[in-house]
Amino acid sequence: MNKFIRTVVAIGIAFGATLVATPADAATFTWSSRPLTNLDPAGTRITGSITNFPAKSGLYIFQCVKAKVVGERPASDTCFDLAWVTAAGGQGSTSAKDPISFTLKAQYSTATKSLDCSVEECGVFFRYDRSAGTDTSEDYFLPMTFVASTTPVVTKTIDSIALTLNGVALTKNVPVNLGYRAKATITATASSGLPVTVASATPDCTYANGSLTALKGSGICALSVSTEGNATYDIARANYPFILVPGNQKIALTTFGIKKNTTRVLPATTNFGTPIVYKSNSKLCKVELTLLMVGKGKGCVLTAAAAGKDQMWLPLKTTVKVNIK
Repeated sequence: MNKFIRTVVAIGIAFGATLVATPADAATFTWSSRPLTNLDPAGTRITGSITNFPAKSGLYIFQCVKAKVVGERPASDTCFDLAWVTAAGGQGSTSAKDPISFTLKAQYSTATKSLDCSVEECGVFFRYDRSAGTDTSEDYFLPMTFVASTTPVVTKTIDSIALTLNGVALTKNVPVNLGYRAKATITATASSGLPVTVASATPDCTYANGSLTALKGSGICALSVSTEGNATYDIARANYPFILVPGNQKIALTTFGIKKNTTRVLPATTNFGTPIVYKSNSKLCKVELTLLMVGKGKGCVLTAAAAGKDQMWLPLKTTVKVNIK
């Protein structure tokens, strides 16, 4: 799983040193950036690029402590999220065609540990994302070093963000279904108590004032959430993807009472504006378009149907119970 790394360092007049790292066993991608040596322990901003991006899946990029056992992945509790890269971008990820930026620090924290890369052997770890999470063929650990610090490095506490959809907790980077125009109330809190910024990362969904709205019934959208950090807490970032599915049509009533020998106008369209077709199999109730006429008796049941729309909403077929008084 771990790969020997071939590196090429070129000194340029205008741009300085460049690191080009390719796993020796001909993995599909190559990472290029400034060398990951003698970094500022307080934080160094790295901007790099990936060529020959894997076709199978996206890549997660982490800062991790090197695995103690050769051939194993770094322990997940030593890994801090740096970036998520996909071929096309979107869903809150960075496109493989764009520059990829992240900050490396000598001291960092995960959800359960505080780690010091002046003591531990650390590096940047690349691996397939969740869509191919058990495939280790692209696992790639790139070591890094920091210059000795002459002043204490302040380690900030890692902030964590909690997001709920209609009261149900969501997990970052794990997609859930979201129906077209379905009710979707979002709450976002941070363990630090800092304000959480929530924004739609894709055009197929909108977000405003705690409400997420799917504008389509197919595709994928995502929310990008973050905190700004402060003197105690580090910046937090997370991505929450949603798989868009067709919406469910509804009508304004499913049961009602009506006096005998009277009429009533029924709803003409569904909540998505689709015309409703009513039918009655009882002599007690007669329907003409949306006009219901009832005689004497206990009641009847109408069928109500409405057409679906491809990649937007599902067909409707339901019943309406009529109680005759």
